[in-house]
Amino acid sequence: MGLKDNWAEISKDYNDFETPDIDSTPDNNVKGEDDIDDAPVLLQIQTGEGIRYILISLVTLSMLAGGIVGIKKFTLSKKNQYKYW
Repeated sequence: MGLKDNWAEISKDYNDFETPDIDSTPDNNVKGEDDIDDAPVLLQIQTGEGIRYILISLVTLSMLAGGIVGIKKFTLSKKNQYKYW
């Protein structure tokens, strides 16, 4: 882990006039040519995210269960009290 150097190179050169690149050779892995670009990347490990998602899932499921029980208890059970027909 730490600071890593990410780099990429153009491996194929094409244009409408089929003229080659005059100051670099594609896919030759020579740093310093203008067909290579690089960027520093900081890599790190982050732990503990799994617990957060498990807790959010449990809270969501318990809220849904409570809502379903409440609807069944207070709405659906009183349906038979009122007979409109």
